[in-house]
Amino acid sequence: MFSERLSNIWHSTTFRLGIRFMTLFAVSFVIVGTFMYWQTGTFMERELRSLIDAETAELQDFYYRLGPERVAEEIAERQRDDPFAVGVLLDENCQPITESPDWLAHQDQPGDLCENADEDGWLLFELDLAQPDSSFGAGEWDDDVYGRLVFLSADYRIIVGRMVGNLEETQGIILDVLSWGLLFTLSLAIIGSISMARSVNNRLESINSISRQIRRGDLSRRMPSTKGGDEFDRLGGNLNEMLDQIEKLMVGVRDVSNAIAHDLRTPLTRLRTNLEQVRDDAHSDKMRDQIEETLSEADALLATFSSLLRISQIEAGNRRREFGEVGLNKIIDDVVELYEPLAAEKSLQLTTSAATSVAASGDRDLLFQAISNLVDNAIKYTPTDGSVDIQLGEGPLGTRIEVADSGTGIPVAERERVFERFFRLETHRSSPGSGLGLSLVAAVVTMHGGSISVEDNDPGLRMLLDLPRAQ
Repeated sequence: MFSERLSNIWHSTTFRLGIRFMTLFAVSFVIVGTFMYWQTGTFMERELRSLIDAETAELQDFYYRLGPERVAEEIAERQRDDPFAVGVLLDENCQPITESPDWLAHQDQPGDLCENADEDGWLLFELDLAQPDSSFGAGEWDDDVYGRLVFLSADYRIIVGRMVGNLEETQGIILDVLSWGLLFTLSLAIIGSISMARSVNNRLESINSISRQIRRGDLSRRMPSTKGGDEFDRLGGNLNEMLDQIEKLMVGVRDVSNAIAHDLRTPLTRLRTNLEQVRDDAHSDKMRDQIEETLSEADALLATFSSLLRISQIEAGNRRREFGEVGLNKIIDDVVELYEPLAAEKSLQLTTSAATSVAASGDRDLLFQAISNLVDNAIKYTPTDGSVDIQLGEGPLGTRIEVADSGTGIPVAERERVFERFFRLETHRSSPGSGLGLSLVAAVVTMHGGSISVEDNDPGLRMLLDLPRAQ
């Protein structure tokens, strides 16, 4: 049950639309996040450059006013007060003027730093330095330094820089926030899509359930509605109005058919009674034979009207309250017992094969009549020395009844029409019958929520009657 619900949600249009919007939103989120990440890095780098340029300008001012010794003192003082500041005063050969700073001893030769600077003097190098105890903590620092090489004069130059840990840390925080935000958003989107899909599926399943009941002939059913007045309510309202109109039309047609059948059956019965009296009073065999033919025609008309009334009654669904568990094995045994003499007259081999104790939910009399009509047709249109086989077993809806014969069959183009009222093949129009037998079978099957189909038996025909299994 759970897997079926999960499959319904997965194949739901609402869920798929939710996933599409989630994907679109995720792509947009990634694009915006990448832009924010890049912009933040660019902004902080620009701020870092501005700070380095400001410090460089101050040191240049010290150099011009107070000389190189004051510049070296100022660099050392700044590094004591600010552990993130990096600076060194170099000579024309890119060697430290004063005592070499501690951090410089952990790097490559100073000349390498000067050579790595770009045309504007900017350079980036890694700092790996053991720091003393301070308010910022103690331990080994592993950080990148962003700095600038500036010429003070032909004899002096300085490197002024800043550790970029704050920049990398900020970018790392932004990346973490974006990653967790994307994960949280995707999770909410999936949960929301599943929730919406379940809600829509529940509404649609309610409509589908009622539609199946209407398809089986219960035209009194109507689509549910809520007080929300949403799209489903508007759709349900339109469907209900359509069903009201269809029910009125079908009731009108059924009433007309019933009225015609009732009104004509009474005078036909009187006519038949009068013909029997005339036959009894007839003075010649020829007249009696003619009256017998007329009586046969009257009986055929009465049978047609009875079939029409029977089909109308079935389609009206009035017999559903008589539904119960029906043993199909017993019905088939009764049908075989009924038609064995007729099959023997045509030297037909009537065989059955059935699973043990197969039951369906329905009306026993109607199911008996439907199966009887199928067997009757099979015997009628199977030539002498042929065969008719009845099988009872499992099917896609629960139970399946197969009636196969070795007769002439039905052309493929005509197979869908055999269940229409009064439809008969051109080759069968001269044989007795009204063309209502399979129409009655179709009405009974539809009433029971089943299906009927036609297949080739090569030679002959195979009628497949599927019914829901009794719960």
